[in-house]
Amino acid sequence: MSKNDTRILHIYYLVEIILFVVIKVAEQAWRIPGQGDPGVPGSPLAILRYCTIVCNFCMILYLYLRQGRRLHFRENLIPLAFALTLTADCFMCIIAGERIWGYLFFTLVETVYMIDMKPTGKNIFVRLLLYAAILLLLWRVGKLTADNGLAMANMVQLTVNLFCAWLRHRKMGNRETLLFALGITFFAGCDYAILIRTISTPGHLIYMIAAFAVWTCYIPAQVLLLRSYVEKIMRFEKAE
Repeated sequence: MSKNDTRILHIYYLVEIILFVVIKVAEQAWRIPGQGDPGVPGSPLAILRYCTIVCNFCMILYLYLRQGRRLHFRENLIPLAFALTLTADCFMCIIAGERIWGYLFFTLVETVYMIDMKPTGKNIFVRLLLYAAILLLLWRVGKLTADNGLAMANMVQLTVNLFCAWLRHRKMGNRETLLFALGITFFAGCDYAILIRTISTPGHLIYMIAAFAVWTCYIPAQVLLLRSYVEKIMRFEKAE
């Protein structure tokens, strides 16, 4: 990577850090006692959060246009995942009442990450089996809706991706796979925190901890995943 590319990358890190701090302060400053998450779709906090996703997408698009186009298609799946993430979070942060589309696109995001790790037939079978079991459970308890079904599809994909990412790193043991595994881990932490927040009572300590953890995990997750893409580019350049 050129010095200019590295300089832009460092500016990106600085912007993400600043946005992270501002968001965490705003979460507490704008929360009314007893209120749930103040970052409802379309609110100033939600728009501020979405800015971090836009920033991530702009940075990875820049990297793709500058360097990534020379990589093989499979090596460029992370930029595709970031484009889907941008779309998913639009329905989560900007457009109210359309969370089902957010769940759908996040499921696609995790499917792209699955493809990036080259899943085996057995791996895919385990995912489908887990999803079928969760759908059956939701049906038995009377909670089977399109929203819940897609949300659980995302959770299944993410959970299996978490294990696969660390298994891949254990096998390959390089910086790229480590950063990817860490990114998926933080991503999972965000989604598990959302799940806990959903089933908790607003204002309760568990709810407050989960609400704090959501974007505390999510922003670093995206930065780590982007950094893993940078490592792909650097590895390609060294091989030339």
